[in-house]
Amino acid sequence: MPIKSESRKRKVKREDVAQAAGVSSATVSYVLNGTKRLSPEVEKRVLEAARQLNYCPDFHARALAGSKSYTLGLLTTDIANTYQLEVIKGLQSEALKYDYVVIVFDAFGDTERYIDSLISRRVDGIFVSIAPDSLPDESLCKLRDADIRVLAEFARNSFLPDVSYVMYDHSDGLVQAVRYLKELGHSKIGFLSAFDEGYLYDKRLPGFHRAMEEVIGEKDPAIVYGSSPYFTSEEFGGTLMQRMMEEHPEVTAVIATNDLMAIGAIKAIKKAGKRVPEDYSVCGIDNIQLSRLCDPPLTTLDQNGREYGMKIFHILYDSISAHKAGEYILPMQLLVRGSTGPVRGA
Repeated sequence: MPIKSESRKRKVKREDVAQAAGVSSATVSYVLNGTKRLSPEVEKRVLEAARQLNYCPDFHARALAGSKSYTLGLLTTDIANTYQLEVIKGLQSEALKYDYVVIVFDAFGDTERYIDSLISRRVDGIFVSIAPDSLPDESLCKLRDADIRVLAEFARNSFLPDVSYVMYDHSDGLVQAVRYLKELGHSKIGFLSAFDEGYLYDKRLPGFHRAMEEVIGEKDPAIVYGSSPYFTSEEFGGTLMQRMMEEHPEVTAVIATNDLMAIGAIKAIKKAGKRVPEDYSVCGIDNIQLSRLCDPPLTTLDQNGREYGMKIFHILYDSISAHKAGEYILPMQLLVRGSTGPVRGA
């Protein structure tokens, strides 16, 4: 009869993790509680040892003993968007590595109820992916004043003290895209916009204006606007592309607000009996998984959703650990694929 191992019965303790990782118990506490940042190599050793030993800290006891709930919140009004789903997956996967869980709210309707719910659950931090007309700065202040670390996208009309902000550098990214299209011989470049000129919070349309003037010398480029900024889709992009072909026949290349709209534009071009990229070059903004799978594969500005979600976690983690705020601008890179080519007739 096999002898039962006593070690299997004994609950793994913090000291066991420390011994396996070759660090002190205090170091294990720092890493798992997020109370002090250490070198990436040390943090990785501790987390790996905890996983191998199946160490399960008592989160309820930790929350009672300290001030953390090890919970993050995410507020969005576009949860059905493929890109938002990838952001959520990136945030959740990275949070889990540090023993955090993420509560996701599709924040329509009475947003104050969502705010009150997050405060009552004592979340440690929150990422806000909502425009100010749906969630005003007063709500961010309410979260901040409840000692919740707040990270918002730059798509807001003001910057609050002790609140962090993050965005991709759309201005530089669109310069890259327009410059590349110019190298292919395109000078008549249009933009399929989910936002009109009165929508001040999104930086892609003004970034396109600046890029066209700087690179092409065009102050009045062809732009087709939509009327549904919160529900962008392939169908929406296709509708705008049909209008672009009708209203601006001189255009030979288009950039869309996001990849879903760009993929819809490609389908509309084909439906009209035209070819991509022979008749029209198409560029998106996102780099969602579908952008690599459509026909032809989509040239796009890379703002990888999963990587963005992972970056969001670490910004919040640092803010929670050090109780600090900052502004973060992330670089973009143009990924050239089959949907762009030389101007027609070249």
